[in-house]
Amino acid sequence: MLARRQGVAPEGPPLPRGRRAPGTRRLRTACLFLLVTGGIFFAVGEILSRTYDLPDRVNGIPRRLFLASDDPHMAYGLRPGFDSSVRGIAVRVNEFGLRGPAMSIRPAPAVHRVLALGDSATFGEGLAEEDSFPVQLQRELTARSGERYEVLNAGVHGYNTENELAFLRSRGLALQPETVVVGFNLNDYDSAPVIGPLGVMTRDQAAQFSSWSLANVSEFYLVLRWLVTTRGRFLGPQAAKNAVDLDRYISALRKHYYAQPNDGRWQTMVDSLRGLGVVARENHLPLVIAIIPDGDQFGDPPPALVPQQKVLEVCRDAGLDCIDLHPAFAAAGGSELYLNIMHPNAAGQRVIAHSLADRLLAHPVHSASRRAE
Repeated sequence: MLARRQGVAPEGPPLPRGRRAPGTRRLRTACLFLLVTGGIFFAVGEILSRTYDLPDRVNGIPRRLFLASDDPHMAYGLRPGFDSSVRGIAVRVNEFGLRGPAMSIRPAPAVHRVLALGDSATFGEGLAEEDSFPVQLQRELTARSGERYEVLNAGVHGYNTENELAFLRSRGLALQPETVVVGFNLNDYDSAPVIGPLGVMTRDQAAQFSSWSLANVSEFYLVLRWLVTTRGRFLGPQAAKNAVDLDRYISALRKHYYAQPNDGRWQTMVDSLRGLGVVARENHLPLVIAIIPDGDQFGDPPPALVPQQKVLEVCRDAGLDCIDLHPAFAAAGGSELYLNIMHPNAAGQRVIAHSLADRLLAHPVHSASRRAE
């Protein structure tokens, strides 16, 4: 009576031990429901994203082909075990991160193993695996020598000479090649891209994320983040046209840079080329570097070949065996041998393979190793 007169509600009987108030139970049930449904939503989204390659379908870029790395000299590589379609082309990556079939870490007896380093031109961007120059080189060496050859395709989109040197040191030597070849593209002086927070390549070095980032672990997270960032915009015909215009613009910038290198990228390239020579000599490996021309370096009047001249000067100073492929491309069809300014087509890749086969089979060290078999 006293509690009611003073305006204080009387306390109800205490709840039995182990029981909670109805409001607490409802909140707990709601949280559990949200947690379970959210987990199912993300699990299903992750499965669908991986099954149907949704990141690549959404952003138009072969994101799943690449795996981020924490190596400061090699920010990413091809994803081991990748087997899918990239822009309509079947691509498979073996357990060692090389484009091609499964293989053993050691070459089979009586097999001459050649390691091909490079960027997307070596990889065979836009081409079936059998049209890339490493595969064509393997066929040509085998046919012309009557011996067994195995050419490993270690080309990775965006790699420069620094990345190629890092790959040779950290992974390539372990594969026990007998010879090393490099497909040198005219943009190999440039800084290599990194994989940014949207899971695709970017030139912004500060945008690189850790290999433990959620964007490198979850495909569904990447799809959601891309859709939010771009507001659902997809690449279309105008984007393709812009890419062609950008290709021409960047190609002109390359020529201008070679005429007057003005920053540390040039010295990094020179040091990396020298480093390739040092590693090859230390391991008694013949090394041949093939300088691939750009597709706009043909025509009348003949364009300036300053990039080739500059790179050949570096090769002479470093004692490197370098081949200028411009004469061979010019004789075989020039600009008709390209998918775009930077990437040779299957016929262009055949020119690279033929020129390398000529040099390798005539190489004194290589010939001596063959005679010793």
